[in-house]
Amino acid sequence: MKSIIKVQWKKVSEGNWKASLLLATKEGFEKRGLEPGRGLSYEVANERRCTGYAPSPGERAKCPEFREIEKGSQCPECRGKDIYSGYVRGEENDLDGDFSVYMAQIGGMVKVGVTRKEKIPKRWIEQGADYGAEIVSGISSNEALEKEDELTDGEITQRIRKEKKTSTPKNPDKLSKILGKRDLDAEIVDVQNLTVYPEIEGEFNRGGLLEGKIQSVKGQIVSNGRVAMAMTSGKTLKQPDQKGLNSF
Repeated sequence: MKSIIKVQWKKVSEGNWKASLLLATKEGFEKRGLEPGRGLSYEVANERRCTGYAPSPGERAKCPEFREIEKGSQCPECRGKDIYSGYVRGEENDLDGDFSVYMAQIGGMVKVGVTRKEKIPKRWIEQGADYGAEIVSGISSNEALEKEDELTDGEITQRIRKEKKTSTPKNPDKLSKILGKRDLDAEIVDVQNLTVYPEIEGEFNRGGLLEGKIQSVKGQIVSNGRVAMAMTSGKTLKQPDQKGLNSF
């Protein structure tokens, strides 16, 4: 049994970001490539297992017991050890480094977010953004979180559900208008143009069977052209009938 940590993105060359699926197991971690055209056969089940924790920046430790959990992606023990737990909840923290505040247009919505400066544009790609703009950079994590809250209003949210991310806007008009309305001068980047994948297609699902060849990957969603499956952190991959996960 394996549990989903996340879809990871790596820059292979300019304009060529590719995805892979990072999984947690009882023994540790596995990574599966998500190249276009690669065959896959697996089922995303509702059962959840702990995905481990980050003991320090850039590192991940396995859950000592690969515990079954009711919700989320971490057991209480691993969540308590994770250096990013407070940051994710928007609490004051002591994380080092330079942070940026950004806006991203995803489908028909615009969100504001915070990430380490060096993680732009990777963070946009991870979130399935269509267009992104860096608003402020070179500030502390606490300053960035304060700015994020300041910019959040009825037009701008901090979270967008995955089912809202499968539509692809033809232009960044919504983001452009919001930036102009707030007198924010920032370059707008066509994020999906940075990856090797075409526009995502298929009916959105959070669980069930996904078989065939990979057509596209957008953020944390993998599509075979018919089904666009959310790779939800903590959910498990189940072996389909008569097939093993090694077929993926």
